[in-house]
Amino acid sequence: MKKILFLALLYLPIFVQSQNWFPNGATWYYNYQEQFAFPANGYTKYTVIKDTIIISRPAKLIKRETIRYNGNIILDDSLFVREDSSKVYYYKNNSFKLMYDFTLNVGDTLYINLNSSACDSVSPLVIDSIKTININGTNLRVQYVKCVYYYSGVWQGLIDTITYKIIERIGDDQVCSSCTNFIFDPVCDNWEYFTWTGLRCYQDYSILYKSGNYPYPCDTLIDGSTGISNFSIEENIIEIFPNPSTNNITIECSPQSTIQVSTIHGQLIKTLITTGTKTNVDVSSFQNGVYIVEVKTEKGIAVKKFVKE
Repeated sequence: MKKILFLALLYLPIFVQSQNWFPNGATWYYNYQEQFAFPANGYTKYTVIKDTIIISRPAKLIKRETIRYNGNIILDDSLFVREDSSKVYYYKNNSFKLMYDFTLNVGDTLYINLNSSACDSVSPLVIDSIKTININGTNLRVQYVKCVYYYSGVWQGLIDTITYKIIERIGDDQVCSSCTNFIFDPVCDNWEYFTWTGLRCYQDYSILYKSGNYPYPCDTLIDGSTGISNFSIEENIIEIFPNPSTNNITIECSPQSTIQVSTIHGQLIKTLITTGTKTNVDVSSFQNGVYIVEVKTEKGIAVKKFVKE
């Protein structure tokens, strides 16, 4: 019996470590640009809600909602996704379809369905290179996936390439006017972008990733008709990273805020006045446990927790 238990414990960390994608609470923010005569940018937010079972397989339920430039909210259909041995799938038409495959090496082909409606023909997606990046102390693999396409016929010699940057745990980091955001369904489109629907930010319990060093809070609303950029103040848009942390945390919120850090029992530990959107806080002297970050602005109060390890 002890031998069986030992073997179970031996293989358990390997299984847990392989489940890198879709932790509960993970959130993606994609830009949502509307084609008006003035800048009009909101965002579409995808949030992992819970574990579920789809066609007898473990999966994740993802809530999807779009917040328009004027603050109006559009509730979209939910999504179902799953990871299996570093392969990532999404559910559509009563089956799971491959989206990413991090078992591939350089030169291998990513065998997914390609939408070639924007050009005459398109080659397979090939892993062009693989790198590693460090985000908030976490090493993640990056695949650069390339395809060659012929957008006016081979006989005219109009040949070009598109390279997609796919980050482990995060997904496709691509600025694209025709992309379908969260679902990686690449199209043959390399023309001028009239709208931007690309990734703004990704956040989960330990990392915050901003695409191209996105300069604003992830949930920024831009209403160019009134010349206003709105920075909303809600619990789920205060960014605290890394979380958990041992030495330092960065709190990202609306500018000109008052930040108070308290214990879970309400004891005030630290008060800070900010002028920018990012504030670094030294928590090395804090005792291990859960703490409350309260952000106050003219618009209201937002609260979020972080863990000191």
